[in-house]
Amino acid sequence: MLNIIKITAILAFTGASLSAPTSSSPSSTSSPSSSSTTSDRCASSSSSNSTSSDGSNVTITIKNSCSNNLKIYKLNNDGGDQESQDVSADTSHEFQVGSDWSGRFWGCKDGGDCVSYGSAVSLAEFLFKGYEGSDFYDISFVDGFNLPMSIEPENKSGNGFDCGTPTCSNLPSCPDELKGKDGACKSACAAFGTEEYCCTGEYNSSDKCKASEYADKFKSGCSDAYSYAYDDAKSTFGCQADKYTVTFCP
Repeated sequence: MLNIIKITAILAFTGASLSAPTSSSPSSTSSPSSSSTTSDRCASSSSSNSTSSDGSNVTITIKNSCSNNLKIYKLNNDGGDQESQDVSADTSHEFQVGSDWSGRFWGCKDGGDCVSYGSAVSLAEFLFKGYEGSDFYDISFVDGFNLPMSIEPENKSGNGFDCGTPTCSNLPSCPDELKGKDGACKSACAAFGTEEYCCTGEYNSSDKCKASEYADKFKSGCSDAYSYAYDDAKSTFGCQADKYTVTFCP
């Protein structure tokens, strides 16, 4: 899935890219979280404005291809107010963000209880103008998952990495002990809260935190998505584009 240039680049730089927001923290049993640790190996970005410092922006289209209406949530990595937008079935909504923005989107079914960051939801995560000016994006199941998802770059230009389209059209099967509300599936970290599953404490490094049987199950069910916090090389995508489409239920 990843070419050798991309893997080498990801391993070569440090900082916080898709990192967790500072003004909102996951639940006490959540991981560090939703690629929040995963992203520590990518380049940094702190902008939360809809227009970047150079006046340019990126369009992120949220497309709801599900059979039910969704409420879409948007949260910047550096905190700020969480935004939400109702998107009916078979419709879409465009968000304008700065070209150096970083943050995440997730969706909830009508009446679903997943408004809080750290809930068991499928996340679309972005960091724009990261390492060597490239955008980085991923689908994260680090806290769990609730909806199938894909991310597609459009109007690609420049020297991006592989510009792939991570896709999870069918969700992995969920072990009984991880099942949550409204058909969502928790991660092992969210369900059990141990350092080993959450990659915290003495396990907060790539050499000590390895994929668990639950993470392996998530990965086998959807190879494009982050399955646990240190799943970077197999799950981070890079590109240079001025538009991205996040599709729920692709």
